[in-house]
Amino acid sequence: MGVQVPPALPARLKASFLVLRGESTDFTEIIRDIKLVKSFSKPTHASALLLWFSKPSASTRKVLELGSGSGIVSIGIAKVYKREAVGLEILKELVEASRESARLNKVDEKVKFIRGDVRNIEEIFRAESFDMVISNPPHHTGKDSSPNLHRAISRTGESDTVRIFTKAIFWTLKNGGEYSLVLSPENLMDWLCALKGRKLEPKRMVFFHPKNRAELVAIRGRKNARTGLVVEKPLS
Repeated sequence: MGVQVPPALPARLKASFLVLRGESTDFTEIIRDIKLVKSFSKPTHASALLLWFSKPSASTRKVLELGSGSGIVSIGIAKVYKREAVGLEILKELVEASRESARLNKVDEKVKFIRGDVRNIEEIFRAESFDMVISNPPHHTGKDSSPNLHRAISRTGESDTVRIFTKAIFWTLKNGGEYSLVLSPENLMDWLCALKGRKLEPKRMVFFHPKNRAELVAIRGRKNARTGLVVEKPLS
């Protein structure tokens, strides 16, 4: 029997309630009530999927987002899941906008945004200082075709992006802690090999099929966990 939805909830909030309770797969509902201050910060399917797939466990208290961009996911961790969050972002303008958005959503006491480069992770955070690490890292190498400068930068990575991000996850994540990633299926095997090489065992995976082929894949795993992967029913 499913969880009962409070009858007094408006339709929009009812949809969000069902998403949080796992009774709806329209994961985009989870970001509908998060306000952003900048026009270039339009929410994406990747951001919504990351927030939806990153529901913290009961023991998770502090969450780090690597490459927080507009801040919508870190703000969602604080606003939706009521957890402390830290967003690390290299672009000054995005960090400043994220801080404004956090105040707009009244979660500025629960979420902090830091300007920094993931490549310098050991200089920014102590080892094993977070219960959970999440990220939607750059998906492509080379030039991105998006006319939006900030989105193009966030989508375009270096040839060693996989190595940089997996190293950062291992460094910041506590032993036994969880990570959650949203990736492009085109380099999924690179990520799986690198994650396992860092003893960041993938445990759950779900593909997003808006059309005929998968456009995104979400992976959730645990540091120093036993082998065992569950591939869930695709989202569409």
